[in-house]
Amino acid sequence: MPFRDENRDEKNVRPAHRASHAAPSARRARRRVPSLASDSDEISTIGAGQGAHVTTRKNAAEAADRARKSAERRYAERHPEARVPQAGPRRSAFNIVLLVVAAVLALAVVFALGTLVTSLVFPPAEEQTTHDQTLRPTESELQVQEEQREHDAGSEQVGADGATVSYAGETYALRQADDGTWGVVNAVGDVIISLEGTPYGLLRTADTLLIPENRDGGWDVVSYVIGGHLSGVTYVVGPDGNPVGGSGDVTSAELDGTTLRVTDSTGSTTDVALA
Repeated sequence: MPFRDENRDEKNVRPAHRASHAAPSARRARRRVPSLASDSDEISTIGAGQGAHVTTRKNAAEAADRARKSAERRYAERHPEARVPQAGPRRSAFNIVLLVVAAVLALAVVFALGTLVTSLVFPPAEEQTTHDQTLRPTESELQVQEEQREHDAGSEQVGADGATVSYAGETYALRQADDGTWGVVNAVGDVIISLEGTPYGLLRTADTLLIPENRDGGWDVVSYVIGGHLSGVTYVVGPDGNPVGGSGDVTSAELDGTTLRVTDSTGSTTDVALA
């Protein structure tokens, strides 16, 4: 029986065992070896403005602003109670009272202005009545107006001495000019009729002025309608359409209703119908 050296066998076995255990360790060691970026197939680059920023004089303010915002963000994260509420600052009771008082005052001003405008546009009935009463003439004024109407509807006559007749508050008179001609003038001295003869007198019946005048050994009657007369001299005409007149000079002229009665130096009397 051959002799076996046990110690030699043990030496031959143990290294193989150790080798079997050493192989995984070598593999793990190989796995821990870091790979190089150049060995990767997917390499990406950063754009301009990305990556680290170096603070210079030009961007110092921007860097300080970023630092301030970062500090504020970190402080807000550590102190949530200091954050500003999203709904805005709380209104104090005093501010609310001021807002209410301002609103009330604004409403009061608008109401006052509306009342003033309404009172001006639509005055109260009493004020309207008082205003209407002030426009109405008084009893004395009504009496004066009635007397004026009665006077204007009547008749009057004056001589050629400058006496006046009146109608609707306006006065008229006969006046001789420096050149010897005669005319009828109003209250301010304006000549409204220039006569061709010498007037006997001035008569008025309602709104019509009548002037009997002597001219060239005979006489005629000039007529003037107040407020409606045309320019030029108009004479009173008879039924035949010719101016009425006679011989001699006028010695008397008077109104009898709607008739003008003229007496001349020949002793003849002529009745001139005015209506």
